[in-house]
Amino acid sequence: MELMELSPLQKLGRWLVLACGLAFTLFPVLWVLSVAFRPAGSFTFPVEVIPPGLTLDNFGTVLFARRGIGVGPYLNAAIYGLSSALLTATIASLAGYALARYDLRFGRPLLLMFLALNFLPAAARLVPLFLLYVRLDLYDRQVGLILAYVAGATPLGIWLMAATIRQIPIRLEQAARMDGAGGLTVAYRIILPLAMPGVLVVATLAFVDGWNSFSLPLILMQRAEVQPYTVVLRQFVQPSEGGINWTLLAAGSLLGVVPVLVAFALLQSRLVGSADVGGAVKG
Repeated sequence: MELMELSPLQKLGRWLVLACGLAFTLFPVLWVLSVAFRPAGSFTFPVEVIPPGLTLDNFGTVLFARRGIGVGPYLNAAIYGLSSALLTATIASLAGYALARYDLRFGRPLLLMFLALNFLPAAARLVPLFLLYVRLDLYDRQVGLILAYVAGATPLGIWLMAATIRQIPIRLEQAARMDGAGGLTVAYRIILPLAMPGVLVVATLAFVDGWNSFSLPLILMQRAEVQPYTVVLRQFVQPSEGGINWTLLAAGSLLGVVPVLVAFALLQSRLVGSADVGGAVKG
């Protein structure tokens, strides 16, 4: 199949569209960086992208000063994100394997239902969750918030894992069982290594959801000591007490972005990987 060659005018138009999209995406990030690193007294409207000076004092104030939020809210967010990632990846892997390998009567409708659940707005389940948690005594409990994250991330995780496991030839499992391997051995040595890119994708999506969530902890958690940083950063938004502290708000938000970027950087090679089993099955 021959690729259509673009004219110089079409190439220029394509690059202009890409440049506009990139500028639209990166400008808010550059604005947050500019505000987070500028001295506290130099924030005035209109805000210039290039700050008059650079300082790390805002980050120190957010983490360690008395008027900051401290390290605790970030640790809370890490606990919620990592717990959600572990539970979601485990449940999605088991359920995805069952839907991919067994000829279930309602297997396809279940997958379609899981896919449809992802289109349900998160705000639509806040009130039912709140009423359910009050009745089950899960309100203002960390385990309850983690379960809410898992419930929200699991449908998409099952759908992704079912698609991932379907790409693994079943003859690999059959050959291992003929050699005397048990179910746990097949899962640990055959399925899990080949499905690891999908597992990491599911775990990463669940982690980011738990790390960045705002509405769920705001509604389901009351104690300040167990709130994540997304909720605690509201203390820098106090119009009745002198306005919004933009420099500290930007610094606190930027600190919340760093762990996600580090996670993606460390897992990038595995996230874009695929189960290469082409040479494992002949004929």
